[in-house]
Order: sequence, then C-alpha cells, then structure tokens
Amino acid sequence: GGYVELHCHSAYSFLDGASHPEELAARAAELGYPSLALTDHDGVYGSLEFAHAAKHAGIRPITGAEVTIEGASHVTLLCESGRGYANLCRILTAAHAGTRRPGREDREPLPPAVSLETVVELNDGLVCLSGCARDGLALRDPPAAARLAAAFGRERFFVELQRPYERGDARRHAMLRDLADPRS
Repeated sequence: GGYVELHCHSAYSFLDGASHPEELAARAAELGYPSLALTDHDGVYGSLEFAHAAKHAGIRPITGAEVTIEGASHVTLLCESGRGYANLCRILTAAHAGTRRPGREDREPLPPAVSLETVVELNDGLVCLSGCARDGLALRDPPAAARLAAAFGRERFFVELQRPYERGDARRHAMLRDLADPRS
C-alpha cells in the first residue's frame, strides 16, 4: 500500500474544505491512493455519498470525523468497524446536544463539543489521531491526549503529523515529538 490520507475535509466543513465527496474520491483514485478517509468537522455529513463514490472509483472509503473536544481542541476519529461507526455517531450526537441551550432558541447555536470522558467511554471500534497542527488535542492539552492514548492503546492511537507551513511549526513539532516518545 502507498500513501493514504487520513485527515480530509470536504465542502461540508465550512471554510476548511472546498471539494465535494465525489470529487475527493475521484482525485484519490487518480493519485493511486488505495484508500481515503473523509473527516469533516463534527459530522459524517458526506459519508454516504463518499462511500458510493469511493466504491465506484475503486478505493476503500474510511469514515471518520474531526471531533471538537470541550475546550475547542480537536482529535480525528476513524471507524474501523460497524461498532466504531455507531460509537462515532454517539460521540457526534453528544457534541451537538449542547449547541441549543433552553431559552437561547433565538440566538446563534453554540459550537459543538464533546467531553473527553465521552470519547474515552465510546472508543470501541475507533482509531484516534492526536489532532491537527493548529488545534490538535496533543498541542493544546498534552495530558488529555495522553489519557486518550492510554484509553485507545498503542494499536489505535496515533500522533498526527502535518505540514501546514504555519508560524510556530518548529515548536509544535517538538511538542508532538515529545508526546510520541516520552523518553525524549
């Protein structure tokens, strides 16, 4: 197997992705990817059309989401089974449950966020990536990331490395290196 993109946003991630799920699947096939993960912000909005398009393009779709943890940091969750998909849906439901507070119906909804405890509790069937280079849990709250690493275990928790070429990259990469190898 060659390169597989495990953190990819579609147009369903406002201001972060521009392509439709079908276009992403077609482009992944053009690039020779054996598989592609669609990980939109706090939802699996395009997962069904993505799954159909990926099958048509001859690549394996991976369903996931970039989930906002309370405190505004992110982790990427990928489904490895039907149980994982059910748990991801439960996590996303919990994230959206507090967006409309009673008595605030006329106001803008609050941004979705889920507790770390909920992700720990519902980790079965999921793979966890430590989060993006800008707002990743590993950067924002290393002890919380370590807690998820312990809950998911070595086989299902991975440090996410990205090169977005932003100011402060060297400091970020040093922090990620330390999380990945506590001996350093």
